[in-house]
Amino acid sequence: MTTIAYRNGILAADSRCMLGGWKATYPLPKLFRLKDGSVCGICGDYASGLAFKDWLDSDHSNPRPTLPETTVIQMTSDGVTIHEDGASFPVVTEFAAWGSGSPAANGALHMGADAVKAVQVAAMLDDSTGGDVTLMARLRT
Repeated sequence: MTTIAYRNGILAADSRCMLGGWKATYPLPKLFRLKDGSVCGICGDYASGLAFKDWLDSDHSNPRPTLPETTVIQMTSDGVTIHEDGASFPVVTEFAAWGSGSPAANGALHMGADAVKAVQVAAMLDDSTGGDVTLMARLRT
């Protein structure tokens, strides 16, 4: 799976790729800057998340893709929106974490960690979180 953390206009994500419970030998990007300047992060089924990312980056003329076992986090200048299968909803919070390492990351965030440190803490405790940590900042408008 993955871990994505949010705090103070920053999304951070690990880069580990898991295939059938095994660690892949290559990293995967999990954060993406969209054409409108927003940032989206993918947790869960990567192919479903990429299809949804492409839909977010489109004119929405095609039907909304399904997100089975996937969460897409979208950070805009207005805040954070969570997209899950069949639903999208805003989240108003100082910090949050999603994915398999979210319990550890949320604990770190509660103790004052920034988003990157929260993902690093999750990687220490969650086998499905690892690799380099990337971050993207919210664009100011």
